[in-house]
Order: sequence, then C-alpha cells, then structure tokens
Amino acid sequence: MTSQKQCPFKVGDIVVYRPTDRGRAQDVMTASEKRLQPGASYKIAAIQRDAYILVEGDTHPGGGIYWTEFSAD
Repeated sequence: MTSQKQCPFKVGDIVVYRPTDRGRAQDVMTASEKRLQPGASYKIAAIQRDAYILVEGDTHPGGGIYWTEFSAD
C-alpha cells in the first residue's frame, strides 16, 4: 500500500465502493460471504486507525477496507 494521507471521510458519511484491481483481489481473499458491490453506496459505521473503513452491515475480517477504495460520489 502506498503512503496516503488519513481518511477524509467521517462516520455517517455515504460513500461509493470503487475498488482498485488490488483492492478487489484482497477482497476475494477474505472469508466474508457477503462482499461489497462495486458502484454501490454504503454508510460508514467506523473508521479504524484513521485509514480503514467499516460500513454498516458488513463485518470485514481484516478490520476494514482502505479508504482509497471508496469515493464520495
């Protein structure tokens, strides 16, 4: 992962999941039965370590998805 500034989003924001190829590959490796859908909107439930987003209704085994995999629109 490249060095990025801290997550610009906050809990309660609605974000769109726009995974990179690398992000998609990492999601495939998770044990989660329910994966986030690219292009779908999600509400942020928590932000871990100022960088990893957890969305409502999803329990990500790695503690969240890196914020650059989401956009504000």
